[in-house]
Amino acid sequence: MPNKSLSALESQVGQTNRTVDGFQVEAGKVDEFARAIHDSSRIYRGRQTARAAGHHSLPAPPTFTRSSFFPRYRPPGVDHDFGFDLGFRREYVLHGEQRFRYERPLHVDDELYGETTLEDVYQREGRGGGAMTFAVLRTDFYDADSDDLVQSAWNTRIETDGAPAEESDPPSGEIEAPKDADSAEDAADLAVGAVGSTVETPPLERRDFVRYAGASGDFNPVHYDEPYATDAGHPSVFAQGMFSAGVASRLLREWFGLRGLESYRTRFTARAFPGDALSARARVREVADASDDGADEHDGRRVTVVLEVVADDGRKIVDGDATAVV
Repeated sequence: MPNKSLSALESQVGQTNRTVDGFQVEAGKVDEFARAIHDSSRIYRGRQTARAAGHHSLPAPPTFTRSSFFPRYRPPGVDHDFGFDLGFRREYVLHGEQRFRYERPLHVDDELYGETTLEDVYQREGRGGGAMTFAVLRTDFYDADSDDLVQSAWNTRIETDGAPAEESDPPSGEIEAPKDADSAEDAADLAVGAVGSTVETPPLERRDFVRYAGASGDFNPVHYDEPYATDAGHPSVFAQGMFSAGVASRLLREWFGLRGLESYRTRFTARAFPGDALSARARVREVADASDDGADEHDGRRVTVVLEVVADDGRKIVDGDATAVV
């Protein structure tokens, strides 16, 4: 249980803190972040490749705003709890879900600021017993020059009573690798039920988690300090949830590109440990005329996909969905 009562947490719901200042999207950090999530595309490091894809500058990966929470971008008094007094113990904090809504892609030379609102707190019993406390935080990122909203990110944090038992939902069985497609373009008809190419990682190593910590600013020791993790009751260090979400974002980039991506949601259902090899795959759930929403700038088809990341032993690590106009 957190050090704060549920009523004390609920009293903070609706409050907004300035949590990010002077967040510079830098070419070197974009390259580092893309490599950390196993995406070697030249669109993140080659300006000609980026321009050919319709970008005026190098774009950033869809989950790149995670790196805005490095200490150098925090206003005074803001800590890893987004400036809220949650009382969560770091060794027992899990990332339950992450959701993004995009107004446009991020590009190198953008400068952003962010404001975080505590949207909800609640408790429920975990599947293995024990209370789980949830905090839902939304961070809105704005262009520092224009004050235009660029992206909103929802982070659901969970504090457990102790290290969670390793339970996982099984893969849905609805998303299988395409039988005869070697690239996303082979499924470009985007009919309902179409499946994109599978994105795979080699077996994960502890250094993958360290690289992601250095790229993203997620320095919770449970991801890289073995004694700290095992003393807290975890089997070993384990991957950051947003590392797995980043791996899956490569699938979205390959299939749809970055310019039309509207939303991306991931729910973290199990932990990825050293030695796990991950596979990300997606299937088209819905296709609609993008102009149906009445927005003049939307022309094309709005495609919604369901996705999952699965370990090679069959555990489902992530499930989620995404929407893009193509």
